[in-house]
Amino acid sequence: MIFDNISNWRNYFDCFNGFDKIFEKLETITMETANGHYKINDMCYYKVMSYKTMLNPSVIESHKKEVDLQILFSGEERIKIFSRSKVEPLGMYDEKTDCQFYKATESPDLELVLAPGKMALFFPQDIHGCQHIVNENSKDLKKVVFKINEKLFTLKK
Repeated sequence: MIFDNISNWRNYFDCFNGFDKIFEKLETITMETANGHYKINDMCYYKVMSYKTMLNPSVIESHKKEVDLQILFSGEERIKIFSRSKVEPLGMYDEKTDCQFYKATESPDLELVLAPGKMALFFPQDIHGCQHIVNENSKDLKKVVFKINEKLFTLKK
């Protein structure tokens, strides 16, 4: 997992493998960008979404083939990160959606607050639950999640 200011992206990503295209695309996404799925190339697409944070959201997930790069344009949300020993799988891994859902059996290992100007990157081993309220107030969010093929992180130059 990586959690940092968006402006520090070059500290983590190799432009050779195409990450510069992701951050160039990010500069074109605004609050007015319609919710939906958008393709950058065969290795990356992104989802723009709007939703309200909740007191007890039920979604806890991980992925096998994709890495999530999550960025907020408005609002703030608490994201909970769990180790495998603190969750129980709900059903089977869905290869089509690249998603495994879980239910928590213990408290999370870590919580972070995602806000505009920050980025959170979740690798396949990072089990995460989003949509949690911050300071007991539900917020309307506008968010983009880049879905990056995990192979981009292991390609050789």
